[in-house]
Amino acid sequence: MTATAAVDPRIKARRIAVARAQGRRRLHVLAAVAGIAVVAAAAWGVSRTPLMDVDRIAVSGAGPGRTAEILDESSLSAGLPMLYLDVDEAERAVASLPWVRSARVWRDWPGTVHIAVEPRVPAGSVPATGGRTALIDAHGYVIAWTPVSGPDDARFAGGSDAAGVPHLAVPFSGELGDIHTHADGPLAVAAAMPDDLAAWVTAVTVDSADAVGLDLVGGASVVLGDAVLLDDKIEAVRALLSSTDLDCITSIDVTMPDIATVVRHSPCGF
Repeated sequence: MTATAAVDPRIKARRIAVARAQGRRRLHVLAAVAGIAVVAAAAWGVSRTPLMDVDRIAVSGAGPGRTAEILDESSLSAGLPMLYLDVDEAERAVASLPWVRSARVWRDWPGTVHIAVEPRVPAGSVPATGGRTALIDAHGYVIAWTPVSGPDDARFAGGSDAAGVPHLAVPFSGELGDIHTHADGPLAVAAAMPDDLAAWVTAVTVDSADAVGLDLVGGASVVLGDAVLLDDKIEAVRALLSSTDLDCITSIDVTMPDIATVVRHSPCGF
C-alpha cells in the first residue's frame, strides 16, 4: 500500500489563496494592457479624424502676395493631422527663403498652425547679371530681383520700398540668398547717409582699390576713400553742398574730412 501524507488544511488554504492572488494579478495586468491598447487606438483614431486636422494656417509678417510662397515652402496645408506635423522642418524651410530673416512655426490647438516671419528689409540695390538689379539687405544678403513682378516684390513688410533704396554701383553675379561681400563699404555709407544727403546721391560707388565714393545729382562725384570716419566725411560733404553751386563742381574729395578738396570745371561762369 502507498501511504498518503495528510496536508495541513491551513497550508492547503494558503496555497489556494496564493493561486487566486496570482490569477487576480494576471487579470489586472491583462486589463491594464487592454486598456492601454484601447486608449492608444482611440487616440490614433481621433488623430485621424477631421476633429484633429489642420483647419487654418495663419501667416503673419509678410504681405498677401508672399503667403502662397510661404505655404508652398512649408509643405503645410489644411487637412493634415495636427499631431504629426513636423513644425521644426517647416520652420527651417520657411527660414531658407532668401527674403526671410527669421521664421517661427507652432501649433495652436485644436486646429490652427501659425507661421510668423520677419522679412529682410532692402538697404540697397546693385546691378546684377542678365540686366537685372538685385536688392540686398544691410548685411549684404541678396533678397530679390528687380524689375519686380508684383507689389509684394517691391514693398516688403514694414513699408520698405525697393524703389527708394540707394543704388550701389557694385556689380553682383551670384544667386538669391548669397552674400554680396563687396558691398560692405557702400552699405556702410548708405546706412550713414541722412535723408538730405541721400536726396543728392544717384549712386554709391567703389573703385578697384575699394575706395568708396558718391555720384551726385548734376554729375559731380565725391571721393570718401576708406569706409572710416564716415560721419565726419558725410558732414563735410553736407557742409559743401549747402554752400556751393554744384554746376561748377566736378569732384569733392573728403578722404581727409578736415581738409576737403573741391575741383571745379573751367570755365565756371563766375
